[in-house]
Amino acid sequence: MKELKETADNKRQWNENFLKYTEFIVGHKNYKGLFFERGEDKRVKWVVAGKSDKGVERRNWWNKKCLENGVQLGAGCYAKIAYIVHPTKLHTCQICGKELRLEYVYPNKRTIEGFKREFNVTIHPYTRDIYQIIDEVVKANDDIERVKRIFKIKGINIPSVDALKQHLKVNFVEAYSKALSPGVYSNSPDRLDGYHSDGNCCRGVSDKGRHKSNMQRYGQDRRVYENWADGDWKMADRLMSIFRKHDLSADHIGPISLGFCHRPKFHPLTKAENSAKNNRMSLKDVEVLLEDEKTEQVVSWHSKFIWDKLKNKIVNDKDAVKLCDLMRKNLHHILIVFSMIDEMGYGEFLKQFLNPEYSFFDYQFEGFNPETGKYKKVVSKKLTGKNQQNNIKRYYRVAFDKLKEYREIENRKTNIWNSNEVDAELEKLFSLLSAKKKKEAKTQLENVFKLLTNIAESNW
Repeated sequence: MKELKETADNKRQWNENFLKYTEFIVGHKNYKGLFFERGEDKRVKWVVAGKSDKGVERRNWWNKKCLENGVQLGAGCYAKIAYIVHPTKLHTCQICGKELRLEYVYPNKRTIEGFKREFNVTIHPYTRDIYQIIDEVVKANDDIERVKRIFKIKGINIPSVDALKQHLKVNFVEAYSKALSPGVYSNSPDRLDGYHSDGNCCRGVSDKGRHKSNMQRYGQDRRVYENWADGDWKMADRLMSIFRKHDLSADHIGPISLGFCHRPKFHPLTKAENSAKNNRMSLKDVEVLLEDEKTEQVVSWHSKFIWDKLKNKIVNDKDAVKLCDLMRKNLHHILIVFSMIDEMGYGEFLKQFLNPEYSFFDYQFEGFNPETGKYKKVVSKKLTGKNQQNNIKRYYRVAFDKLKEYREIENRKTNIWNSNEVDAELEKLFSLLSAKKKKEAKTQLENVFKLLTNIAESNW
């Protein structure tokens, strides 16, 4: 399939089929009034940053659609309304151009393994939906019983293939079963149609955090170091592995991307629920964090200033979403400051804010409850060896590679925080680093972050 060349406003290549899909969507009556614009190449600018003015305009459109369709505003509402509004329920992948359904109709890895075990058939992911598979492999009543074993259906008489498909539709597809996956996950309101640009057929390639090589090592969550997060990441990663074994998605109560710690406490959600929630918090999440911080650290040191300023102002879910927007922007500023420090040659100074020592431990959890995500006991084990040293090197590389990305942000050093006071305090910081006064430099860095927090609070 012919692909279009890269353009400045979008570094990915757009498959021809995806280009046609974008034109179909923006021209459809279901999306009338939804903000979009075109680049110099006349292509639709598909992605808008949610916190930008244009992103807010899109979010308001989605909010209005929720109210018109009886969808209650809150966590997961945009995923629901994106499905309701979509005219065909078929999404085209930006990368390969494949058309996939929005519903939970594609077997996941374990379900594919079940069909291999029961029927000795090879099913490639996202090539056939569950109804097509049933039509192909189920030929007799005994076959129906084998499908029931795959889906762990017990005590129910299913007399025919049509009845089997109807049962799967009601109890698995429409119930967002963990045994099945959609063709694409929600990403509203950032993407114009409310879905990720790449389908699940290509997401393992396009999303570096979900690349196969990284997913195999997803006991090591790269987002921790990309966001320079505090917390015992090794213990938290091991607990995430337990969630995955139970086909659960581990929801960070305080998202790492907002500046919270990576700690071994998660809410169990389905992949769809977690994807829809994205990095937004509810009032309930904030209340859990306030209670937890009475006994443990919940927010990374660099983001504690903004958290302490705003945490007691949250009285409803709308406030919680506003807090998320401000904390995410604040962490963006923090990482820009880190990138400036690294660019000036003071990377060694920054290493004190990473936590490679956790690599030398491993953990086992006993009495895990998949309903609550809680466990009765954790057993730790001390590790030594070359693998741990390699992990440390990898984490340093991931953390500093992220800072290199920030160097490439257009106008990074100008018009970011629009504060002469912040710029002046940064100059003081660089002078202290130049004089090798590390202790004083750390205090000065905190002063910079406090000023950034004041800017955030002024936008409350």
